Amino acid sequence: MGTRTVAIDIGASAVRVAEIELGNGADPRDGATLHAFGEAAVPAGVMRDDEILEPATLSAVVKEAWAAAKPSTKHVTLGLGLPSVVVREVDIPAQPMDKVRESLAFHVQDQLPMAADEAILDFYPTQEIEAQGGATLRGLLVAAPRSVVRDIVEVIDRAGLSVACVDLSAFGIWRAGCRDNFTSANVAFVNVGASTTTVVVSHAGAPRIVRALSQGSHDANRALESALRGTPVNAEALKREVGMDLNVGADKRGLAEASAHAISPMIEAVRNTLVYFASSNPGGALQQVVLTGGGSQMRGLGQALASATRLPVMIGDPLSGLRIGKKVQLGGAETRTAELATVIGLAMRSAK
Repeated sequence: MGTRTVAIDIGASAVRVAEIELGNGADPRDGATLHAFGEAAVPAGVMRDDEILEPATLSAVVKEAWAAAKPSTKHVTLGLGLPSVVVREVDIPAQPMDKVRESLAFHVQDQLPMAADEAILDFYPTQEIEAQGGATLRGLLVAAPRSVVRDIVEVIDRAGLSVACVDLSAFGIWRAGCRDNFTSANVAFVNVGASTTTVVVSHAGAPRIVRALSQGSHDANRALESALRGTPVNAEALKREVGMDLNVGADKRGLAEASAHAISPMIEAVRNTLVYFASSNPGGALQQVVLTGGGSQMRGLGQALASATRLPVMIGDPLSGLRIGKKVQLGGAETRTAELATVIGLAMRSAK
């Protein structure tokens, strides 16, 4: 049997649990098996930005998702993808990784927006280069406020589970998507969640830039509700039916314009991120955008993103190539697999 990992992805609108057994090949993700999956909706008002307003309610939602999944262990990988988590590309002197982590605060303290002792730090090396000072490791610095990590770990503890490790949600998004032909290409993985959009630029199979944008698909929900003030509306369904597609009928064009106006800052931020990477890295021109997350189902979003970036845009399928265990009940998730990219990638953590 291969390695099994149980992961939890806590989002603003849903909690998802997945258990994956990795394969034994050169890339353990090939031939991996999904053994458990469960999800539960997060009620409105439970979370706001980085703050958990109702920890008891959120713990109850975690328990509900856990009961639906029925994984084999209570030791979990917890995804962390809030806007307060800082991810930056940095260079540090080359040395063994245990020494890197011991000295990380010293090397990066001047690059943090918070005191080093107030953050949990980690480093993901992507390449070794020769610099003026000698052999140098280039990679991604991850800095998470201790208070934010503490609060979300307490939610997991209250649900009766044990956090084995904390992983960056963006790495999960990248891990689920950067497979097959994408391992040798320059690809942007864009995960549109309810309140946060995560951009991961992968260069030749390694994550090089991570941006967590404080805009998400619920911006369109609010715009639609405002446009139809006084009229009962299922904004989530309307977002999929009308979205920001300006080619809808004249009777719904105003709604599409409202959505497009609300989502345009996010699209511009994504475009700026890709332009920055391409201009800062020789040979860094992007070849593809892969769209995931619940917001990827918004009508017209892919076309708008393609127009803004001048790149082909496709919807990702993190379940592609995975075996589905006999006991797994996807409960309709098979029709919206792009939403599962984060939790699937987190559960593939041992792969890379």
